Amino acid sequence: MSDLDQKIDAVFADRDILPADVPHLDLYMDQVLSLFEQGLSAMRRDPADKLLTKTMVNNYVKEGLVTPVRGKKYTREQIMQLLCVYHLKQTLHLGDVKALTGRSDTDFEACYTRLLASKARMREAIPPLLREYLPADTDDPNERLSLCLALSEISVYLRRLCESLIDDIPEQI
Repeated sequence: MSDLDQKIDAVFADRDILPADVPHLDLYMDQVLSLFEQGLSAMRRDPADKLLTKTMVNNYVKEGLVTPVRGKKYTREQIMQLLCVYHLKQTLHLGDVKALTGRSDTDFEACYTRLLASKARMREAIPPLLREYLPADTDDPNERLSLCLALSEISVYLRRLCESLIDDIPEQI
């Protein structure tokens, strides 16, 4: 198995927080942060990276990406909303994330559940395509750059498609 094959397998072996992992009880901020740290630790590039911080959550609430907390606890719906924000902010600008998540007409748990089903299909479909179309020699600097350029461009196409969909969102009344 080549180095690239191992990297592809590692990337697509990520773990998600499942809806069943989110308690039906309201959680304090520290509990929310622990849920993210434990459930999404495989998403870190560097073990020292923080996936979610108190400041991030407070900014998301202040900017309208997440509904305001009542009291000091976050509801299951707000946690699902935070999970959607977490995934979207990997590629989209916060203004675009807000257009999607800063709404009262969205069932965040249903959307997050559909994301997980889509990810399961992508984990099956994408690795074979990558192996078929991408060069396997990542030790060659030219091949590595060419590969990263191609992968980056794929993400640009997909981000632009998201932006196009976001641009068509009607104003919320």
